[in-house]
Amino acid sequence: MSRSFSEFQLRELFRNRKFDSRLKTVSGKDAEILQTGDPNSDTGPDFKHSLVKINGITYRGDIELHRISSDWFAHNHHLDRNYNSVILHVVIECDDTSGCVTEAGRKIETIELSRYLSSDAVGFLSGIETEERIVSLRCAGENRKLSVSFKLDFLRLMGARRFMSKVGRFEERLKDIIDENRPVVFEAKQTYFKDFADLRIEHRKYEGAELRTESYWDQLLYEGILEGLGYSKNVLPFRKLARNATLDFLRRNSSGDELKTYAILFHAAGLLPQSTGGFDQESIDYCAGLNDAWQAVRKNYKREFVDRSDWLFFKLRPQNFPTIRIAGAGCILSEWMIGQSFGVIIGEVAGNTDRAFAEVWRKRLVVSAHDFWSRHYIFGTPAAVGVRMLIGAGRAEEILINTVFPLTYLRGQIFSDSYLSEQAKRIYEDHPPVTDNTLTLIIKENLFGGDNVIGSVDAQQGAIHLYRNLCSERRCERCKIWKAIHRKPAA
Repeated sequence: MSRSFSEFQLRELFRNRKFDSRLKTVSGKDAEILQTGDPNSDTGPDFKHSLVKINGITYRGDIELHRISSDWFAHNHHLDRNYNSVILHVVIECDDTSGCVTEAGRKIETIELSRYLSSDAVGFLSGIETEERIVSLRCAGENRKLSVSFKLDFLRLMGARRFMSKVGRFEERLKDIIDENRPVVFEAKQTYFKDFADLRIEHRKYEGAELRTESYWDQLLYEGILEGLGYSKNVLPFRKLARNATLDFLRRNSSGDELKTYAILFHAAGLLPQSTGGFDQESIDYCAGLNDAWQAVRKNYKREFVDRSDWLFFKLRPQNFPTIRIAGAGCILSEWMIGQSFGVIIGEVAGNTDRAFAEVWRKRLVVSAHDFWSRHYIFGTPAAVGVRMLIGAGRAEEILINTVFPLTYLRGQIFSDSYLSEQAKRIYEDHPPVTDNTLTLIIKENLFGGDNVIGSVDAQQGAIHLYRNLCSERRCERCKIWKAIHRKPAA
């Protein structure tokens, strides 16, 4: 049953409440989902701000969905503090009755939804796709009466919100890094209350010196770059790689040596082959060199390894294979990141013109292929055609937009440098758009009849934010364009 439909279909079943009102958890407790909550298109639980009653007690928090219950541990949610707010785990099939637990140590109840599907669930499933699909905007036939400038202004407003949400995520991650580096002498036992009025929330304080620790900023930049190399398919394993094979570890154990840097990254990523049988000779020799380099540092590595199965290669162009992107990351690390801090780089480029600011970063992020990786996309098999780039200009632009600009803005805020924040935001607002993706194309078609009128990256990013947060969720009543279309004329 669990493999008969996708997680997207499960999400749609849950969002549309295609299940009985009276439920029981796997452990036998009475349960009722009072509010499914808000679908979450970002990292973290699938539904936010949900309301659930279990054995007569009402809980407010988040809900996570999986096809099988063991995915909770397979996806490492028990190690991720972003899932500490989960109050219910909803699955199609319970293949692990041991129960789920959060990073904070709290047990979570599980509901096996296949037992409680409503009579029209099968018919509902047949009417939706197995994967998420792009849909036309409900206002597509009506918004043409609004001016282009009005719609572009709204997209730029959405782009500003998307930018600030990225800034906010970096700020939260900065605080996480501070927490991870604080000395821990004693951790009090956590208590969970039946009456939420008795709950006392601890508000952690972050001092200015901690917030301005340069090594933390270097780690933020490192994580942002690696996540940017993952696209949508490999963001999570790249994030895990960056948080386990930290920049500090690479600095102390590779000293910028490219082979050692590659050895650490590929071993921590779980992608270095254990056997080289059937490999071409160059791959055999290269893997042997990486293994030798790893032996010198392996005793120092105390963190987790990414599981090879977490990486997706299927339906990716070879240029986007994780192996190629990790090779590009290794070049960036050994050429400048390991030996130079984010603060030093900012000091070098912040005084330049806006165009020069972006150009300096762009040059640092574009990586040409060389040596082994100019002849291979993966270990073991030479490429039919030589590899030209490990990180191309298009990917570098995405990292600028999603990491460098918001992180620079945040740095200006934390370091009380208003010029730096203003410059980062200005560059973002004036930056030319990058290559369109499916979402931006659908917004162009539905709002502007396909005309190429989006002339800045903030409006383009706004198109993504608009679609993901309003259009795809049919939250039209929250949209300024929808309201303008349906505004009643003054009496």
